[in-house]
Amino acid sequence: MKKIHSINKWSFILTLLLYTTVIGGLLAQILLGCIQFILALTIVSSWKKLDVTSKKLITTYWILFISYWITYKILDLYLENTSWFIFFILIPMCIASYFVYATYRIKKCKEVIEIKPSFYN
Repeated sequence: MKKIHSINKWSFILTLLLYTTVIGGLLAQILLGCIQFILALTIVSSWKKLDVTSKKLITTYWILFISYWITYKILDLYLENTSWFIFFILIPMCIASYFVYATYRIKKCKEVIEIKPSFYN
């Protein structure tokens, strides 16, 4: 989980830095979305090893992710220029920041579980 959080965190920071130029940020955001999707699938693949809190965090992420994509597909034709910024930059970056938080919390939960003395098992 440390590697997953580290990859996620640095991808997010790089995306924020590339937003000094809007085009660079938008391109980096596409890459960030792909990276986070793959990382989320990786976390789901070890679902049985996760504690309840971690499962809730990942479930919330997937609900946000799927809700965003469904809304995107429905509203894509109806977006006005003023809605563009919110829908293509602000909302995805909020979801991405939540995923950074989720991977951080999962990493912390996994560290606590791994540190438990063997007589607790």
